[in-house]
Amino acid sequence: MTRFATALAALALVGCGGSDSGQPQGDGGENAKRWPTQDTLVIASQADIGSLIPVKPRTATDSFIMANLAIETIDSDFDCSLKKREGLAKSWEWSDDGKKITIKLHEGVTWEDGEPVTADDIKFSYELAANPNVASPRLGYLEYLKPDANPRVIDDHTLEFEFTRAYDRDAQAAHVSLEAMPRHILGSADPGTLEGHPFATNPTFFGPWRLAKHIPNQSVILEPNWKYTGPEYRKPKLDRVVFKVIPEYSARIIALEKGDVDLVENLTIADVDRLRKEHPDDLDIKLRGYRAMDYVGWNGTKFAPFNDIKVRQALAHAVDRDRIMKKILTGEDGTLYAKPAVGTITPELCGVHNDDIVPLAYDPEKAKGLLAEAGWTDSDGDGWLDKDGQKFAFTMVTNQGNKRRGDTAVEIQADLKKIGIDMSLDTKESNTFFERVEHREYEAFLAGWSASLFIDPSTIWGTETLPDRPRPYNHTLYSNAEVDALISQGLNTPDPREAAPIWKDLQAKIYADQPYLFLWWLNIPVAIHKRFEGEKINVLSPYQDLHEWYVPADKVKYKR
Repeated sequence: MTRFATALAALALVGCGGSDSGQPQGDGGENAKRWPTQDTLVIASQADIGSLIPVKPRTATDSFIMANLAIETIDSDFDCSLKKREGLAKSWEWSDDGKKITIKLHEGVTWEDGEPVTADDIKFSYELAANPNVASPRLGYLEYLKPDANPRVIDDHTLEFEFTRAYDRDAQAAHVSLEAMPRHILGSADPGTLEGHPFATNPTFFGPWRLAKHIPNQSVILEPNWKYTGPEYRKPKLDRVVFKVIPEYSARIIALEKGDVDLVENLTIADVDRLRKEHPDDLDIKLRGYRAMDYVGWNGTKFAPFNDIKVRQALAHAVDRDRIMKKILTGEDGTLYAKPAVGTITPELCGVHNDDIVPLAYDPEKAKGLLAEAGWTDSDGDGWLDKDGQKFAFTMVTNQGNKRRGDTAVEIQADLKKIGIDMSLDTKESNTFFERVEHREYEAFLAGWSASLFIDPSTIWGTETLPDRPRPYNHTLYSNAEVDALISQGLNTPDPREAAPIWKDLQAKIYADQPYLFLWWLNIPVAIHKRFEGEKINVLSPYQDLHEWYVPADKVKYKR
């Protein structure tokens, strides 16, 4: 979902021997003999982990880390659409009518504490997601499951998910792929306070990696799970992966150039240009593809003018998005690392993204006209719009440590000032920012999505009807009956080719309502040290399949 935040110097990382060496160290003990591993990957992270509870992740980073600590039931790759691959499940089969999926799990897989991973652990995840006290953003995964099949446990390694209707198989596969959670550890936990449970930041999982150490606001250290019992090919080739918490962007870049970290995400385009020239021998720049998007959300419950569609349309006409993209998202060679956004369905989903929507053009005079129609004029000649004695003034909040968003906020502020709107800026530490957005404690906010690669718009755009259908990601409390109907129709259309026009219609209707100021999709640059091979930096993750990453023996930096 969104991102992170204040400065930090180099951290002393604890080696497996227990001494503080100031540098990452490999495991030189008996564990290293179990399978060959070498070197350390150090990732600069903008913020600490928020929650490693699969049914309630807080950030995209939480999800990326969990994907390596656990294994999804049905794993995925991507090429224009999700491609299903073996995960915790060794096989899965749809019934002829598309309403039932029977899943066979790998046998012999155990939790890190030695307890077996069973079909009942997956059922437990769905019980938690369904519990209203958990307020899980994954509740939508159960929306079309039969009440007695969420799921049915046939035996320890077989389970059935039965749906009330057939629908898109990519979405169905994602909906049955919540990571298993250990009933033997969390079965007696209070569902309403899961995020406060020790498991949230110090979990026991069953994947190829384990969380070896977590120093709050400093580092998260993953090491090979030497007790891993899953498929052989997932065994890691690296000694460890360190997420080093460096909230300030400039400090992350300094750490990269000094060699203190190996990977930095979300590079500014100016730094992409510079690093390519100054570090051609030791750094590669990879592009992830268009999965991340930036937007401004309007909260009409906190600032009444945002309830008026003419005001929201005026704001879209008032911001010169093309100018901002050219200024902060275009390289020296003219390469544009972004494309205009018109919704939350990524253009990477070929044939589904609505390419026919024409973004509202920059037109400050039209913006002023729409605002005047809504009653907002400069009645006293002071340069600021007002209505019924109220000045058009609000605060937009965003998260610290993201230079792109910080620069964007300043540009938006300048554009709105030109038409008489006084927008103040407020930056918050990332976790504080996310909490405020989650609880809708803002007038406007600048944030982003890491878009879903299967289509289920209900979590962001479905009408919220608490407590039975919470929509914790519907941050603006958007509600449109026609959109709700299209979501239902699209999800209930199994053939993706038949569903595509429905999703395109949905995108057009949401864009017309302008609940967001849709900014852009980002082709996010990631810098990584050239010694790493087998790396996967793509639309799925900035560090997908960490078990496949390795360093040739003659290039190892951190010795055992």
